Amino acid sequence: MRKIYTSLLTIALSFSLFSVVLAETEYPPYSYDSPFKDTRHGVGAGNDITFLYKKNIIGGYPDGTFRPNEAVTRAQVASMLLKALDIPLLDHPTVTFKDVSKQSIHYKALATVNEKGILRGDHGYMRAGEAMTRAQMAAVLRRAYNLKLEEEAIFIDVTPLHWAYGDISSVTKNGIAGGYRNGTFKPGNPVTRGQFSSFLTRALDDKMKLSGYATHVSQKGTMVEYQGFSYTIKGDRLIRTDLKTKKETVVLADKDFLKKEGVKQVHLAEGFPISIKGGSLYVPYWAEVDKAGMPIRYGVWMVGNAGPGWNGIYLEEYFADESHTDTMRNVSLHGFDFYYTVEKKKKKFDSSFTNTVGEDQTLVLYHKDADVFKPKKVMEFDARVLFEPLAASSPHKSKVTQNNKSVKFDTNTMYYFNKNGVYSYGLLTGETKRLSTVLAKEMEVSLRTVEVVDLNGKNHSLKK
Repeated sequence: MRKIYTSLLTIALSFSLFSVVLAETEYPPYSYDSPFKDTRHGVGAGNDITFLYKKNIIGGYPDGTFRPNEAVTRAQVASMLLKALDIPLLDHPTVTFKDVSKQSIHYKALATVNEKGILRGDHGYMRAGEAMTRAQMAAVLRRAYNLKLEEEAIFIDVTPLHWAYGDISSVTKNGIAGGYRNGTFKPGNPVTRGQFSSFLTRALDDKMKLSGYATHVSQKGTMVEYQGFSYTIKGDRLIRTDLKTKKETVVLADKDFLKKEGVKQVHLAEGFPISIKGGSLYVPYWAEVDKAGMPIRYGVWMVGNAGPGWNGIYLEEYFADESHTDTMRNVSLHGFDFYYTVEKKKKKFDSSFTNTVGEDQTLVLYHKDADVFKPKKVMEFDARVLFEPLAASSPHKSKVTQNNKSVKFDTNTMYYFNKNGVYSYGLLTGETKRLSTVLAKEMEVSLRTVEVVDLNGKNHSLKK
């Protein structure tokens, strides 16, 4: 039987205000009643709470409740982890905290987890009674179970700039935590007692872990990489290249697409942007081309990356209003949602068009939620009339794609420039900020900065 320390029994999350009998490891479904009045097996975190109860890691309150929806505090997490890891309290800790006295019932537990590097203070403050956030939970459990920091981008609201980015990716890849259906993790949200019970249960026992995880962050470019392969368009073919062997495979060719009678389309051309997420490829294409070879209608097709012989699936009917296809541009995938722009007033785009800085035009940003049939108008904004080029070898008379040079996306932000400067728009926050008054003609978005070239050819690095 695991030794129970008297001083820990008084800490709230031990919940051990009455004794608990240690049992052999037992897995759901359970054949007996839940040990608490306010939890049920198979409902919410009920199974995980019972699992920890049977392992003598948690107890409850004197009234027989567990209160799973209350926020879990840092002191409570310290208590749970010491029991789960079977770590004895330090007998004579010497560390001092500015906000926890040595006479506090929480002091030894907090000093012990601090000594072990599991739960750390901030400038001498342990904030024992503060609710733990989901980001803090990820960091604490990763340290407690000595998991490897991971660098994979998984959630649209957790960028590599976030302090707990590697921790969140780690607990997700290890089946301890998951995100929300909209592709977010919500790192600043408080963790409830029930939720932390689930996270700790999964960390403790592989049989209780989540099975698999979904990456909600897409990669975008003229060449993208995914699970050991790269994808790019050469001529009128989509090519998959094994990064180890360099062997190339044709995934799709323009001729593989079903033809629409009387309508000329271009599905694949060098310079068309590619997005990949969860093993599926998305490519904006020219849904109709006029007699002069100029695009007059746009769309997006999708294909699984399993190999040749797969026909593209047209998506414009799924996420775009039919009236938008004339000028649908800057398509960006975020989780299961799409963002794209349309021209408020359609600009004449013919063989006389020159891709030089000249004027602004008003674009309308739309958001297509996976659960909503019609796209929703988000905002109007002005952007320079500039487009990304096709490959120099392209046979098409239009030498530009439907992507604006003046509009870029990263994980959760849209950046754009116009005659007044460079701006950012938070897709999750709805906030617009002017990053600079620089008048730009080129823009690239990196991990930490927005790199722009001004009208005189001078480079500027702007902090996000």
